[in-house]
Amino acid sequence: MSGAWFKIFQRIAAALALAGLPHARAAAPMAAQQLKSFGEKYCFSCHGAEKQKGDFDFRPYAAKAGVATDRKVWEKVAELLDSHEMPPKGKSQPPAGQRQALVDWIDGQLAGSDAGQMNPGRVTLRRLNREEYRNTIRDLLAVKFDPVDFPQDETAFGFDTIADVLTIQPLLMERYLAAADEIVTQVLAGQKQAPPKETFRGEQMKHTNNEGIHTVGNGVLGFYREADASLAVEFRADGEYVLRFRAYGDQAGPDAPRLVVSIDGGEVGAIDVKNSGKAVAHELKTTVKGGSHQVRAAYVNNYNEGNHPDPKMRGDRNLYVAGFEVVGPVNVKRESSEGFRRVFARLPEPGTEAKVARELLSSFASRAYRRPVDSAEVERLGGLVDGAMAEKAPFIEAMGVAVQAILCSPNFLFRWELDPDAVKPAAVRNLNEYEVASRLSYFLWSSMPDERLSGLAAMGALLKGDMLRREAARLLADARAQAFIANFSSQWLQIRAMDEVEIDAAKFPKFSPKLRDAMKEETRLFFEAIVREDRSIFDLIDADFTFVNQRLAEHYGLADVKGDTFRRVQIPPGVPRGGVLGQGSVLLATSMPTRTSPVVRGKWVLEQLLGTPPPPPPANVPPLEETKVDKDAPLRARLEQHRANPDCAACHDKIDPVGFTLENYDAIGAWRVQEGNNRIDSSGMFTDGSKVDGLPGLKKYLKGDKFSRAFAQKMMIYALCRGLERTDKHALDEVVRKMAAGGYRMSTLVTAIVSSEPFLKRRRDEAGR
Repeated sequence: MSGAWFKIFQRIAAALALAGLPHARAAAPMAAQQLKSFGEKYCFSCHGAEKQKGDFDFRPYAAKAGVATDRKVWEKVAELLDSHEMPPKGKSQPPAGQRQALVDWIDGQLAGSDAGQMNPGRVTLRRLNREEYRNTIRDLLAVKFDPVDFPQDETAFGFDTIADVLTIQPLLMERYLAAADEIVTQVLAGQKQAPPKETFRGEQMKHTNNEGIHTVGNGVLGFYREADASLAVEFRADGEYVLRFRAYGDQAGPDAPRLVVSIDGGEVGAIDVKNSGKAVAHELKTTVKGGSHQVRAAYVNNYNEGNHPDPKMRGDRNLYVAGFEVVGPVNVKRESSEGFRRVFARLPEPGTEAKVARELLSSFASRAYRRPVDSAEVERLGGLVDGAMAEKAPFIEAMGVAVQAILCSPNFLFRWELDPDAVKPAAVRNLNEYEVASRLSYFLWSSMPDERLSGLAAMGALLKGDMLRREAARLLADARAQAFIANFSSQWLQIRAMDEVEIDAAKFPKFSPKLRDAMKEETRLFFEAIVREDRSIFDLIDADFTFVNQRLAEHYGLADVKGDTFRRVQIPPGVPRGGVLGQGSVLLATSMPTRTSPVVRGKWVLEQLLGTPPPPPPANVPPLEETKVDKDAPLRARLEQHRANPDCAACHDKIDPVGFTLENYDAIGAWRVQEGNNRIDSSGMFTDGSKVDGLPGLKKYLKGDKFSRAFAQKMMIYALCRGLERTDKHALDEVVRKMAAGGYRMSTLVTAIVSSEPFLKRRRDEAGR
């Protein structure tokens, strides 16, 4: 919708302050007459026969009895009326009951047009985001891999889980290929675990011949006469060991320097050190009982001839020991790594490689793709193993080629919900149990389904009885739900933005990166407590506890907290904390480097807590010029400049009064009662006329239906991986109803979402895709 048309529809909304409009689905003739009558009184002077601002004539709309043919227009009308943005400030306002009656009438008309056309929406083919990729690799292969060099994920509707923006660029595909190679290398190495190894420097060895042995630098021990040196070494267990001495020598006479190695007086072996100037490793093997033993190195064939008749026989033979390694025990059967075992449940006997490869790949690919694989898919993967083995690759390495292909497959990188051919365009279908299992696990774990969840899907038991509710509760209680706690809370509250606020050190000398980190941790622990303790969502707004360490407690003015460890504390009466509104993470993320921002904070409250984001600012409107206002005046007075601009007033009249309610917190979240020499006025007002006084009034206003609905809407967006549409309204209504019936507890909200029609169904698009 163009800007001009949007303004027109705003004016239409302002005109619809109808007195006595019937509730819900009014009789069409009466509604049409009322619309026409009101249009003549309020609208036609600007959008009628004589004048048509924005090239729009309102008369055809006013003459219509219904709204179904102009859905988007009337959807916006209902939204603007419900948020009290329309009629605009300065115009006469309808009584609250009449306003609500009109909104209900529009909703009823739209619902009537939806009858028999249930639309659960559809999610675009959806790529795993970076967090999901990391967690899925962890749970699939027990490999820790951090995709730090992957491009940053795009966000929409406030979240990085939205399918429409999770595309693949060429650079990302390159990263996937490199990541798969690195991950498979780790997995295959899990079968070749190196035995333990200890390294010692030559100079660590003890000796008594101070004339014949000297340290020559870099830890090297020089033997200039026949002598020996020893070191007590702890051998881990009974078994075979490799002693690897790194040595070199000065050649003289007919023989090379000889090094004899012994353990507790028993000779292990002799080494002729033929190399000069560079230490080379020389290996000896021996069997040793576990415990402490003396490892001794002896130089046994010193030679020093300066006057030999044959010049070739003159010289001084010396030996140098740079150090040695004790490797072992080497004959111990070692367990393969967990990642290796997840691919190789068993290894083949000679001649059975092709059969075993397909067996292993069928199991692994089914887990990686989060659904059963068919025989054609298995055969394609098995062909990769056959081809690699034909090139003389060992079986394990050949399997690595197929595993790498799986990790680069769209079936792994994307969450597929493919509609069967039998599903007609625009038809609605139930998701199969594997698809629901993936939706559930990626919602609450940001990772793949585990063995139990996949097993229930395979048995067809996930959607029977109350199993889905029970599984949602299990996943929410699992440690892996930390992903949901961290990802949803940080994005819903927009506290990731706090890293972008470069606080002015001169203005706020007490601020530090450690304080910033403490603020983040407080919010994470607080949201975790709400989830783990299954508390009311209203505790997010107003709670009597929080989590602090000493640094953050001092910042908040809380006593008796010592040390860096975070602890749960009760908020004393009258202390302006408790709930996200008083947490430093939120207050910092909604500030400027040198001051607070009632504009940013007001927008944050409206958008994140009430679900009523203001429209974007008009084009070509300059930012507030601090140089043109009295810097000693309160910020409230300085912001009057924007509200004096008619292009700005429409938004700022809605935003600023809400943001001022948090003005007692400075830019880094410290409490204050004055700004310079001026006492802070933290009173504010919402567009519905509700007046609030500071933090207590704001909390009271938010602990109601508007916040609960907005919070449920945010979580549905996160869970469904798409924005909500008007067709989702009735599903959202049902989610909110169930949440309210369950005491607004977090678990009831999660359960209501995962049992909703948009979560369990999808609609094929009109093109049959």
